[in-house]
Amino acid sequence: MLKLFTPVISAIVGSEVQAVTQRAKRSAILYTIMALALLTGAFFLLIAVFFFLMMKFGLIISALIITTACVAVAIIAYIVNRIMDKAEKRRLEQRRAAIDTNAALSAAAVAAVPVLLKKPLLTIAVPLAGLIAVSLLSQKKKPEGPKGNTKKQD
Repeated sequence: MLKLFTPVISAIVGSEVQAVTQRAKRSAILYTIMALALLTGAFFLLIAVFFFLMMKFGLIISALIITTACVAVAIIAYIVNRIMDKAEKRRLEQRRAAIDTNAALSAAAVAAVPVLLKKPLLTIAVPLAGLIAVSLLSQKKKPEGPKGNTKKQD
């Protein structure tokens, strides 16, 4: 039965892969053209700013102003990048810690099941405690009305 669907599935997957590849190529070409146009515009803007500053302050001072501005932008970009990297690293560490905690709790729960199930009273109590916990955690909170009232207003 599955052999009948294999050509259909492969044709669908093949056409999807081809469409994604074409879209990626087209996007790469367009982004390259946009980047070149943007760099060309930025270059000529920099030249225009240089000529303007040269008329105001002279050749050496205008070159120093533009160089200082470019270095300042690079330093600011570096600082922003470092701050973003640290924030991302902190988020990843928090996620790992949460995953590690969940894994440890799951392992402890799985390891405790055989010990708990050896006692007849706990054999009944453990599933009941689980059902109670699930029902308490899945209950929806009542929406609060104005002024913090939880009563339903008609």
